[in-house]
Amino acid sequence: MAKQVVLLVGTKKGLYQVRSDADRKKWTVDGPHEAPAPIHHATYDPRDGSMYAAINSTWGGSRIQYSRDLGKTWQTSKNPAFPEGSDRTFFQTWHIEPGHAKTPNILWAGTEPAALWKSEDRGETWQLNKALDDQPSRAKWVPGFGGMGLHSIAIDADEPNKLQVGISVGGVYTSTDGGASWVQDNAQTGGKEDRPDVFYCIHKLLAHPKTSGVRFMRVHVDVFWREPGETAWRNRTEGLPSTFGFAAAMHPRDRSVAYVIPLDDTKRTASPPGIGVYSTNDRGATWTRNDRGLPPGAALESVREGMDTDLLDPLGVYFGTANGDVWASRDEGKSWERAAQYLPYVTSVHAATID
Repeated sequence: MAKQVVLLVGTKKGLYQVRSDADRKKWTVDGPHEAPAPIHHATYDPRDGSMYAAINSTWGGSRIQYSRDLGKTWQTSKNPAFPEGSDRTFFQTWHIEPGHAKTPNILWAGTEPAALWKSEDRGETWQLNKALDDQPSRAKWVPGFGGMGLHSIAIDADEPNKLQVGISVGGVYTSTDGGASWVQDNAQTGGKEDRPDVFYCIHKLLAHPKTSGVRFMRVHVDVFWREPGETAWRNRTEGLPSTFGFAAAMHPRDRSVAYVIPLDDTKRTASPPGIGVYSTNDRGATWTRNDRGLPPGAALESVREGMDTDLLDPLGVYFGTANGDVWASRDEGKSWERAAQYLPYVTSVHAATID
């Protein structure tokens, strides 16, 4: 039985740890670490207990840090660096993804400019994935509203060599050989029309952690689902109040359950009737609004890395907002309580289930 949940909360001014008691009813806030640097993402590696943080400071430059003692002390890794003579320079890290359990020392990172990096020494050094970088289509990648970043890295539950990445604005690419080669993977079916190559601005791409081949994705408009063996993305937007949004999560045990927070496409905040977490238990065929305990009518915002789940039963679901709140559900998203408030603008929430 896990002893506690630790939320690694990235903000525009440092990293916080929001720690639960055994019942997830009381929360304490530690931090910030590395304030006032923006933290785009922080994660916990259950394979060895390490923590990683993408620190993107305008003072002193961006860097990746790691902790081997649950956040008590931190070390700085050797930054990703493009080859000599490249027309690009490492600017910032968007996402850090622990590798598969079968590859214990491997981590992946996505950066801006959009590129994929691999570490074979637990995040101490990073090597550019040349196969993705050499894609002829890279010349067509352009910055989205938040920049031109590779921010989603989805590793298959069973096959560590099968992975996908999501790029803003560049689409989805799939590798079945551990990153040695890549193919564009943007065909959709369903929705208003079937189109062979439609995705450019990916907002969040997830692989189910237990069921091979199950994927869930939110793009600039619409959400999509993929089942094992399928080669196209199935549109699953019907039933949501808007087509736009960033935050998304999947149930780690039930492969049919996922969560999203819809936003207004123009204002980038929750549209009427205010903030709500929408859940599906049938792979996106239908959606249910969950807002019990959330402030009625509040036009809040949750961004790309802003939602996650723990591994407990019943499942805990968590999200952060631009006004500095972190919300927690102990009943699989049905009701909500505030775990932290008055933080800086929350950019990421990762739920570490600590044994």
